[in-house]
Amino acid sequence: MKLIFISSISMVRRLGKQFALLGLLLMLLTGCEEEKEAIPYLGINHTGKGVAAFAINGEGGILNVPPYGGGGKEVCCVNVPKTWRPGLVAKIDWQESGRYVRDDRGDIVREDGLRYSVIEGALKSKTVPIPEYKPDEVMHFDVHFFANDVIQVKVAGLMMPTHPDYRPSYPVNPERAKP
Repeated sequence: MKLIFISSISMVRRLGKQFALLGLLLMLLTGCEEEKEAIPYLGINHTGKGVAAFAINGEGGILNVPPYGGGGKEVCCVNVPKTWRPGLVAKIDWQESGRYVRDDRGDIVREDGLRYSVIEGALKSKTVPIPEYKPDEVMHFDVHFFANDVIQVKVAGLMMPTHPDYRPSYPVNPERAKP
């Protein structure tokens, strides 16, 4: 009986040391949280269909990013690490703009004489990689909406999407581009 008791004590001591090391490791890891910065964000729509609203990582929400436009106003804020690291991603949730219900003649249908009947746009979600950026470029977070639900994000510096050297270039409405 005494032998079992002594081996149990030594086992508890060994486990205690392992748990102590695990606890210390967890404390060190939580104490080394990466430095983040809250920066404004904006949306740029490269499609002919409007974006009614979008959010980044479940936060915020810009309303009405028009077709072939956007980028004019920034909304506060999204948190990004000051220093880029491999594996950074952003989850973008968005809702496409809806459309009015129309009758056989093409006229917009009114529900109660005051408001129009609207069919809400589809809700969509995509997780995309955040491309590499430099710490001095952490000025605003841009979300680009492309055809076929392709989403591209970018942490940008002072250059805004309407600048001629900004990439991807600002969208051009094909209807307005015709001579």
